[in-house]
Amino acid sequence: MRFLVLLLSALLLTACGFHPRARLQLPDTLGPIAVQTADPYSPLGLELSATLERAGYAGAADGAPSAALKITDESWKTSPLSVDELARVREYITRYRVQFALVGADGQLVLEPQTIELSREFTYDITASAGSPAEQELIQRELRRDMQAAILRRLDVVLRPKD
Repeated sequence: MRFLVLLLSALLLTACGFHPRARLQLPDTLGPIAVQTADPYSPLGLELSATLERAGYAGAADGAPSAALKITDESWKTSPLSVDELARVREYITRYRVQFALVGADGQLVLEPQTIELSREFTYDITASAGSPAEQELIQRELRRDMQAAILRRLDVVLRPKD
């Protein structure tokens, strides 16, 4: 009975088009990738470095030339989205914009400058304003995580070796 349930589950998942995301696959000629940001302590830069290291694309540690993922611009903007009848802001939108490019170890541009912008909307409850900074921090963490995934997917799709 257990085998039958597993078999039916597998058939249903394949019928709906579901398939696990393939692991990050970049051209072998690219070699190791170092992440470069204006701020050496940028959370996005640190997270991207760690993810590339786990995927086997860590920057060369011995000073050898390596490709560089350059984060040229990283900006946050929070603005009002809606107001109530007393002209108090009730909803905000936070936009996270990152511009990046990939340069090969030889200094040649591998990937033209790309811009990705993500946004999240959230409501502001005037009676629970103490939770608002924590909520904004959580939204920023989630946007940073989503941005990291979006950058890696873009690299993967554009640079994936064609079979």
